[in-house]
Amino acid sequence: MQKSPVKDLLEWYAVEGRNLPWRESSDPYQIWISEVILQQTRVAQGLSYFQRFMERFPTVEDLAAASQDEVLKYWEGLGYYSRARNLHQAARTLITQFKGVFPPTWEELLGLKGIGPYTARAIGAFAFGNEVGVIDGNVFRVVSRYTGDFSPIDLGSTRKKFQILVDKWAAEGDPADYNQAMMDLGATVCLPRNPNCAACPVQEHCVAHQKSIQHSLPVKQNKVSRSVKYFNYYLEFDPKQQIKVRQRPETGIWAGLWEIPNEEVEAEAWNEKAFSQRENLLGEMKHVLTHLDLMIRVYRADSPLPEGIGAGKFISMDKISIFAFSRAVLKIFDNYLPKNS
Repeated sequence: MQKSPVKDLLEWYAVEGRNLPWRESSDPYQIWISEVILQQTRVAQGLSYFQRFMERFPTVEDLAAASQDEVLKYWEGLGYYSRARNLHQAARTLITQFKGVFPPTWEELLGLKGIGPYTARAIGAFAFGNEVGVIDGNVFRVVSRYTGDFSPIDLGSTRKKFQILVDKWAAEGDPADYNQAMMDLGATVCLPRNPNCAACPVQEHCVAHQKSIQHSLPVKQNKVSRSVKYFNYYLEFDPKQQIKVRQRPETGIWAGLWEIPNEEVEAEAWNEKAFSQRENLLGEMKHVLTHLDLMIRVYRADSPLPEGIGAGKFISMDKISIFAFSRAVLKIFDNYLPKNS
């Protein structure tokens, strides 16, 4: 039977663990916010977002009392805006149903909007000491290599098998430290392309290291299929040099965020317009989402846009900072707004 890595992991973590602000507290609110942010960005990038978000919404009461527009503004740039809306709704549920106190049970945590099995386990382990393992991409990689398991990690059966194992390991030591150690090991040592096996505290019993197969693990069965969509975006100004913006619907991609007028077109029409309107074409960019590539061309609108495209309102340039826009629109502003505006 393979030796458990827990003892060696915890000794390593006590010395090498990363110093992160949400680890300084067992407050479930801070842990919740940090986990949702880190689901979509690396720690180095997510740290500033976490600090900014917590400065404005230091308690669940503050988050619940805010408007959705303000929450989205403080989430701006992170993407996956449905998660911000879920945070807001769950905060209000915590106030109305739980008097602002996080429930410690798995079932009650799962009942909160946007909290799935991963986040519920993270809150349970880090805030309440529940003996559960938390599996993210780093943990998948560590477990796959340590056990030498070639089971595709994108299969539900593999997740279930790994979950049983990490739950067992979590019960062998402090669940919070164990889970943080696993994540840190994957993030700083057991790297995807160039694992630093010489610095690994569990290399002696790691099957992948013993067999020199660490670069072959983990494996995935299914590749993510991608699609491409084509958009024309328009910068329209009124005589006062105010810019036209509009709010997206409450459902669908970037729900509730603000944008500039735009239209989705077929690839042929996208290219034809670039030729026929080349005098107004400001530039082209590609914006990458999880399963979708957005090909965007940006035009200057010299005359009012047709009603179907140009609905919206004009705002002064200094008001841009108080509206929540998608990262794609922010890139357009950075690249194509007049520099003296």
